[in-house]
Amino acid sequence: STAVKELIENALDAGATSIEVRLREYGAELIEVCDNGSGIAPDDYQALTLKYHTSKIRDFSDLSSLSSFGFRGEALSSLCAVSELAVVTRTADMETGVRLEYNRDGRIMSQAPCPRAVGTTVAV
Repeated sequence: STAVKELIENALDAGATSIEVRLREYGAELIEVCDNGSGIAPDDYQALTLKYHTSKIRDFSDLSSLSSFGFRGEALSSLCAVSELAVVTRTADMETGVRLEYNRDGRIMSQAPCPRAVGTTVAV
């Protein structure tokens, strides 16, 4: 339930107005959260799953205007450590989506084009 909560908060932080949660075997086999948020920019693909990394703070002044449920890197790095993690995402300025697969250390193992509307799907 904590993983689902974290993934929903990530979707809300991305501005999602629609969030779909899918579970297989009550989440023991698969947790998938799909949203119509802003998607993830290519520059953030690697930092997405690394501990202590965030795209929400670029410099010290960002701290005064930060509004967030949390930091994706913290939740996703923890999920990488205990499961297989795949992300399919597309931003509005991308022609097609991309599927990213991460290893247990949070490093990108594979990256491939994938059809997707603007938004993000995280599968654990």
